[in-house]
Amino acid sequence: MQARPLILLGVGLLIALGTAWSLNSRMQKSADAPAVTQVLVAAADIPAGAFVRSDYHVALAEWPQKNISETMLTSPTTKAKDYEGSVARRLITKGEPITKGLLVKSHEGGFMSAVLEPGKRAVSIAVDSTSGNAGFIFPGDHVDLILTHKNVQEMRASETFIEDVRVLAVDQSLDNPENKAILAKTVTLEVTPKQAEEINVAKDLGKISLSLRSLSATPEEEQTGAEVRSFDDVLSAEISPGTRSTVTRDTDVSRIIAPGGAGAMRVRVIRGNQQEEIDFSPSASQGGDVAQ
Repeated sequence: MQARPLILLGVGLLIALGTAWSLNSRMQKSADAPAVTQVLVAAADIPAGAFVRSDYHVALAEWPQKNISETMLTSPTTKAKDYEGSVARRLITKGEPITKGLLVKSHEGGFMSAVLEPGKRAVSIAVDSTSGNAGFIFPGDHVDLILTHKNVQEMRASETFIEDVRVLAVDQSLDNPENKAILAKTVTLEVTPKQAEEINVAKDLGKISLSLRSLSATPEEEQTGAEVRSFDDVLSAEISPGTRSTVTRDTDVSRIIAPGGAGAMRVRVIRGNQQEEIDFSPSASQGGDVAQ
């Protein structure tokens, strides 16, 4: 009977010693572990010029304090949501720490140049409620540019002269999180250097309108316009069935407008390789002249 208390005491001592050894071991490991601090890192690859989504592209992660530099963005002064809508200056790979200046916010200098793809330019054009699609064009959409003007023969025509360009900004807004229609006065587009020159010439020729493209359409579903190289092409080009012409003449819209303008009395007739112009003016009809 006297041995039982001794056994219980011994077991208690063993448990106490085991608990003490376990706590000491954990404390020792804790002391040996390097101190860490949370820093902002890329949670996924962020392409250069891409708009950052705070819930997908960036996150806070533990980083050894001895490896933290002054340029890293650390907690608690930094939050992932602070960089919603910012743009990456270069490719940032998954797991890479985000350093100061690597992400550019919309209100900071150099934001637009960071958005542009290499080799592209930003060009702004004036729009109104009709030429700007009644405010339903947002940053990130793709559009075609349509020019409406008159030529030297007073023929009114509308032509698509640039296709599939990205909208960078509407007025001074580079994002529209609420997707509300905005009646903008200016739209900024991402174009090639050559397209930038074409747009500047088109501004003096006539009115530029934007035509919104489908985001879900594949290249095969987008029809290619017939090539138009000259005014003669506009008059005589034969557009094959099912092909969309990039030029629409006033005579394509109105049946009462004669080719070449409302006051013209001459018609060009094409038969194979032969062309002739017939003058329907009163003086010509009396003499029956035909111009070859």
